[in-house]
Amino acid sequence: MITRQQQRELQINKLIIKQKQKSSQSSTDTTPSSELQENSLLEMLEFLYVGNKQSVEKDDQESSQDPQIKRIEDYNKQYYNDNLHNLIDDQNVFSQCLANHRIREWARGKMIDWMIEVFASNNNEYSNNDLTFFRAVSLLDAYLRSSYNLNESDMYLIGVTCILIASKIEDIYQLSIKTIIQDLSHNNFSLFQIKQQESIILETLNFDTCFPTVNDYLQYLCFQLFGQSKNQAFQIIQETALYTLKMCQHDYGIIQYQQYLLAASVIGFTILNYVELHFQQLPINFKKQLLQTHTLLRIGQLELADYVECIQKVEELTQTFHSKYPEYLNLQRFN
Repeated sequence: MITRQQQRELQINKLIIKQKQKSSQSSTDTTPSSELQENSLLEMLEFLYVGNKQSVEKDDQESSQDPQIKRIEDYNKQYYNDNLHNLIDDQNVFSQCLANHRIREWARGKMIDWMIEVFASNNNEYSNNDLTFFRAVSLLDAYLRSSYNLNESDMYLIGVTCILIASKIEDIYQLSIKTIIQDLSHNNFSLFQIKQQESIILETLNFDTCFPTVNDYLQYLCFQLFGQSKNQAFQIIQETALYTLKMCQHDYGIIQYQQYLLAASVIGFTILNYVELHFQQLPINFKKQLLQTHTLLRIGQLELADYVECIQKVEELTQTFHSKYPEYLNLQRFN
C-alpha cells in the first residue's frame, strides 16, 4: 500500500505531465515565468493536497518510528484537534440578529462600513487592528441578537460603544474615551451615555465578550493550511481572504451562515480564484477537484454541500457587492 506522500507525488507528476503536453503544443520554449508558475504550483499542491480525501486518514503510515518524535506528533495532533473543537464549541450564532428590532439591513451594513473607516484611519490615536474591527462587529451582532426593540437611531451609540469595548479587549493601547467622544461620536454623546451603553451591552452579553470572531477562524484555518510559509502566493491569498471576509460582514444574508463555515468558504473561494487566475494551463476539471477534495474539508470537518453552497454565495457577493451596495465605499477606499 502506498503512502499519502507517494500518492501526492504521483498526482503532482501526472499534473505536470499534462501541463507540459499542453504547453508543448503551443510552444517549444520554456520561459522563466512558466517555470516560476510550475514551482509555485508544486508548493501549493504540497500545502493543499488535491488527492483522494479518504487517504488523508492514512497519516499514521508516515509517522516516525522514534518514540520521542511520535509523542510530539501525537501531542501536536491532539492539541490542534482540541483547539478546533474549542473554536467550534465556542462559536456564537449571529443569524437573525435584526429580527427583534426596527433596524433595516442597510443600516447595519452602513455601520460596518463606518467601522472600516474608523479602523483604517491614519491617525496614530486610532486602532489600526483587524482583530479589533472584527471584535467590534461581533459584539455589535451579539448584542443585537440578545436585545429587543431597538431603532436605527440607536445604532450610532451602540456602534461607538462596541468599538470602545473591542479596543479594550484587543488593542495594546486602547482608544481613549476622549477619542471616542470627540473624534468618533463628534460630541453627540456624553461620557455618561457611552458608559451607560457599555454597561447595558456587557450585562446583556453576561460579560462574555471574548468569544471567537470569524477572523479567528480565518486565521486558524490559514495557519493550518500554510503554517508560517513566506511564499508570496500564500500571503496574497491570506490578504485577499481577509478583504473578502470584511466584504461579507456588510451583507446580512451571508452572515446567516456559521462563522466557521463562512471563514472556510472565503479561504476556499480565494484559493480557487488564485488558481484560476495564475494557472490557466491546468486541466479543466482541476477546479472541481480542488473544490471537492480540498484540505479545508478535512481540517474544518465540513460537509461538502454546505461548503459549496457558501462558496457560491461568497462568489455572488464579490461579483455584485459594489452594484448592490453603492453607498458602502470605505472597504474599497481604505483597503
